[in-house]
Amino acid sequence: MRLSFSPPPEEPPTTRKEIWAWYCYAFASEAYVVVALTSFIPITLETLAREEGHLYGSNEPCNARSNATVTPATVMDKPRCMISFGPIEMDTASFVMYLTSLAVLLQALTVVSISSMADYGSYRKKQLIIFSAVGATATMLIGAVPFVWMAGALSVIANVSFGAGIVCFNAYLPVLVRNVGNLRDRRLGLEQLEKEIEVQSGEELPSATTDPGPDSTDLDVDLAHGAEAAHVALRDNQDQHRARQHNSPATPTNLELKKRVYNEMSEQLNEDKGRLMGHISAKGFASGYFGGILLLLVCLYISYRDKSSARSLKIGIFLSGLWWFIFAALAGVWLKRRPGRELHLDERSQNRGALWVASQYVLYSWRRVGATIVQAKKLPSAFAFLVAWFFLSDGYTSISNVALLFAKTSLNLPQTLLILLSLEVPICALIGTLVFPKLQQALGYDQKQMVLLLLIMLVMVPVYGTLGLILPFWPHLSSAAELFTLAAYFGFLIGAVQSFCRSVFAGLVPRGRESEFFGLYAITDKGSSWLGPLAVAAITDATHEIRHAFVFLLVLLSLPIPIIYFGVDMNQGRLDAEKASQELQKNQIGGEHQEPGRSEERERLLPSV
Repeated sequence: MRLSFSPPPEEPPTTRKEIWAWYCYAFASEAYVVVALTSFIPITLETLAREEGHLYGSNEPCNARSNATVTPATVMDKPRCMISFGPIEMDTASFVMYLTSLAVLLQALTVVSISSMADYGSYRKKQLIIFSAVGATATMLIGAVPFVWMAGALSVIANVSFGAGIVCFNAYLPVLVRNVGNLRDRRLGLEQLEKEIEVQSGEELPSATTDPGPDSTDLDVDLAHGAEAAHVALRDNQDQHRARQHNSPATPTNLELKKRVYNEMSEQLNEDKGRLMGHISAKGFASGYFGGILLLLVCLYISYRDKSSARSLKIGIFLSGLWWFIFAALAGVWLKRRPGRELHLDERSQNRGALWVASQYVLYSWRRVGATIVQAKKLPSAFAFLVAWFFLSDGYTSISNVALLFAKTSLNLPQTLLILLSLEVPICALIGTLVFPKLQQALGYDQKQMVLLLLIMLVMVPVYGTLGLILPFWPHLSSAAELFTLAAYFGFLIGAVQSFCRSVFAGLVPRGRESEFFGLYAITDKGSSWLGPLAVAAITDATHEIRHAFVFLLVLLSLPIPIIYFGVDMNQGRLDAEKASQELQKNQIGGEHQEPGRSEERERLLPSV
């Protein structure tokens, strides 16, 4: 079977309304993450599992000792609550982490199936809307089911839908940034200058005069004023000499200066685009955390009025789903379709039915992901960053998943304190996403340097926990005050880490394949994020002490630092990405040498990779 590719559509300029629509989706989905995914759903699932569980080594129900007072002296010896599924027995906290591992594994498979298609036609926006609706609906239903396995299944559906939708959301970022008015105009000017350089270096124009044209003195400009000023000076000078050099050959001096101006403009444009991308990315995370904080405050009030009952948690989960649904719908209305090249099946294939056609699209996505992995290997900086992201995302996701379960099961914190802990992290994350960009300006660091600084600071979290296992005089993380302090530090860093990492990777993505590469970004994330909770759950089941997982987390968060430092070159990475996007255009369009009426290139659906 064959697929047809239409010519690439014209990308419209980015409007302020569309940027706000992108922020609106962050406002919608991050509230689900902050309130439901990382806070209320794990607590609710563990509570439901505890209602059906028994104490380790006995048949005594877990709730028989649920109100026992836990002090720093007894927290290490607190009996574990176990739940049985047939012959399989596991810790109730481990059960939640196993369920998280299953969700992110299925999420990775779903992302593989849909990521490539989001770059073709209007599928990016359609998938964003569909997965948001499914995920929000599943979230709203979690509190209405009585059994832990039913709530667990709905939480998996919601988690998978969120991950699939966020791929399309992230893929909007580089598309929106490169079409911002000023950057768009400068990019078009660069393309025109590039064509002039290619013409001058590739052929000699007939000469009717002996006028040598402008020399280096005539065209000298102060490049300290920026590449844009250099291009303006070059254009003005060319206007002055156009009449007398119309038929003169291009001199090496003129050509070399154009190349120098082009390189200066390209470098400045990339720097400006990187800063703007980081700025928009940070604002996106900030708006998301702001939405999560607002909803958590509402849930905290409900919990207080309802005397911290389990019902208040279910109400909070329902509200997070409703919040996600409403604001995602608004974002869907305001976001433009931003279509890519259209994919058309041949007439014979379309006649086989919609289900068969859909299956072929999924198969195509799997093949394209294979091709994307091959392409990523040709982009050394992007590939190195994905490897680092594999470990980094697993590390901080595991910390997020473990923290509340540790507070509930090991420290036996009441529900009000658990909600306050959940509220503290996004508040600190919101502050961090606003503070670190300003710190970047003060220090003069680029995106890569900021990521390295943040990683060094982040690795101190598992260092603190590991020292408690090694040194007898070191705090053992056995009090609420310790946990709240560490959570504030972690929250202050995590929003900035996510923001800067997303903007770094967006700068390394080839144009026209944003969804594919952000799909790979999500696959790398979810492909590892199920391993961390699984490993922590296994460590907890083996040692009956969740603290030993700090050693594992220390390794995970330390590995990305040398990988990014030695393996990621931002300047070369941008050049590699631009080269890859040009190769993609040549492969799909076939240039201007096709026969009339044959502007669409044919491509096999299942090529060997």
